[in-house]
Amino acid sequence: MNSHLSPIFLTKAQRQLLRRHDEHHHKHILHIRRDRNGERDSKRDRGESMDREAERRKRKERDEELKQRKRARLEKEKEVETTKEYYLGPEKPKKREIINKSRFSFDWAHSEDTSRDISSLYQNPHEPGLLFGRGFRAGIDRKEQKKLAARTKRDLLEEIRKRNGIEGTAVEAAALKNKERDADMYDTFDMRVDRHWSDKKLEEMTERDWRIFREDHNISYKGSRIPWPMRNWAEGKLTTELLKAVDRAGYKKPSPIQMAAIPLGLQQRDVIGVAETGSGKTAAFVLPMLAYISRLPPLREENEAEGPYAVVMAPTRELAQQIEDETVKFAHYLGIRVVSIVGGQSIEEQGFRIRQGCEVVIATPGRLLDCLERRYCVLNQCNYVVLDEADRMMDMGFEPQVMGVLDAMPSSNMKPENENEELDEKKIYRTTYMFSATMPPAVERLARKYLRNPVVVTVGTAGKATDLITQHVFMVKESEKMYMLQRLLDELGDRTAIVFINTKKQADFVAKNLDKTGYRVSTLHGGKSQDQREISLEGFRTKRYNVLVATDVAGRGIDIPDVAHVINYDMPNNIEAYTHRIGRTGRAGKKGVATTFLTLQDTDVFYDLKQMLIQSNSHVPPELARHEASKFKPGSIPDRPPRRKETLFTH
Repeated sequence: MNSHLSPIFLTKAQRQLLRRHDEHHHKHILHIRRDRNGERDSKRDRGESMDREAERRKRKERDEELKQRKRARLEKEKEVETTKEYYLGPEKPKKREIINKSRFSFDWAHSEDTSRDISSLYQNPHEPGLLFGRGFRAGIDRKEQKKLAARTKRDLLEEIRKRNGIEGTAVEAAALKNKERDADMYDTFDMRVDRHWSDKKLEEMTERDWRIFREDHNISYKGSRIPWPMRNWAEGKLTTELLKAVDRAGYKKPSPIQMAAIPLGLQQRDVIGVAETGSGKTAAFVLPMLAYISRLPPLREENEAEGPYAVVMAPTRELAQQIEDETVKFAHYLGIRVVSIVGGQSIEEQGFRIRQGCEVVIATPGRLLDCLERRYCVLNQCNYVVLDEADRMMDMGFEPQVMGVLDAMPSSNMKPENENEELDEKKIYRTTYMFSATMPPAVERLARKYLRNPVVVTVGTAGKATDLITQHVFMVKESEKMYMLQRLLDELGDRTAIVFINTKKQADFVAKNLDKTGYRVSTLHGGKSQDQREISLEGFRTKRYNVLVATDVAGRGIDIPDVAHVINYDMPNNIEAYTHRIGRTGRAGKKGVATTFLTLQDTDVFYDLKQMLIQSNSHVPPELARHEASKFKPGSIPDRPPRRKETLFTH
């Protein structure tokens, strides 16, 4: 059927069919339009929902950021409050103020009192002059007080005469003149109670004089039946030969440790000595030892194989050889033979020298025990033992060797443990000297086992450097050390300095750099042979080298005269090593300087170093003073209970 035909020529059925077709077509068009509109609406709705979601997300992020800022601010306030409480303590609750509800206040300040005192004495108070009465004023020169008293009396009498119209007599004028003349001649002699101990003879000394003497030299004892210290060499009861050797060595006056320890050694008492480094401890035990040996029969062929009369043990080879030199110097007029046994040399040769006969053996514990185990020597007649730097030997792990040597000596000659038991005058007892800067448990074990009723002699403060040393401490970075070291060495001139390093490798590195720069440098550490170490020390002593780069091998006991400067390139791990290092200068009454480079890796010794600087009145660098590690000894901060505010925050 053609759709272009006029509806007039269509039948009814055709017209209905055409109408239905048109309706269907119209609906189809409407459906297409509706779909298009719906698609546009859905796109628009979807875009609006996405916008709303983005807005909601932004708002949520903004709220979260505000919450984080608030939380950070609260945490910061909490941190500030905690820090404030830690340093300043908790805030004390304010006391409740009692409000005076009464209308009148009956209290007034003293300054508000404007009334005048009735008595004229209160209006014109009199200040008593000097010598108003018969006494003296403390802290003012007595001669001046006498003069002022005479003038005051003269002026007062003149004022009274003038006020009353009375003229003075010749007798009164002469009396005033005599009083003024006596004041000019006054020299405080009439007020002297007693003479000073230095002006008295030995037999005139009283208990009070000895107490003042000990206070003057900072000597303290712990023990029983202690003899008086010696004031000079003549009072020491040493033999003529020893006094000649002391004079030949140039020792004019004994040091405090020698004053206290030598009389004890001459009585063959067991002694534990604690003294400042550089105080002359070597002579304090060598002289009594030589005096003891000089009383024994000389060594002959029949008793040479029984071993020496005395043994001295030291922790390092250098210290042992130094003690040997000192002993040989004092034994110059006695003919006593001294042998040193140290590592780095032929043990067979050392054993042969002992078998030839010697009165004194000076050794390191390890090498001496080797000689005993190999039967190169015995100690059958050794009754005098000295342990020098005992705490250092324990630190180095020599406790088994020391005990092995002491056990190799005859035990039948030990003194009785009961101090009240009388000693047999015909019998020779073992005498043990022990010098130790500190008393760790290992040293106490030795003392309890081998010493009998020892007298503890302390001179100065244990573990303290002498006041002759000026200490400087600088906080530096590791990279700045070499530059600062060269600056200090440039100022040295013709003097000598020791530079202490903690490790052998670093010591070689620093010495090599200094040598390249043109300094005269020598090194000393445990990695060198004994001959090399002796050459280094001898070159430094003779000033062929003026800089010695060393490890702690040179830290204890080494006596090198006239060391002007000690430089701690590396800070040691403990304050005892620091004390002994800087003790290489400021010896024998001479002044010295010690400089230390401190880094943030040395916090373990910050507290002890700060305390030492404060005690010696040295400057404490601000970085050290402010550092947290310098305020508490490591491991000593007590655990405090949580404060109320902290518990609130944690819950």
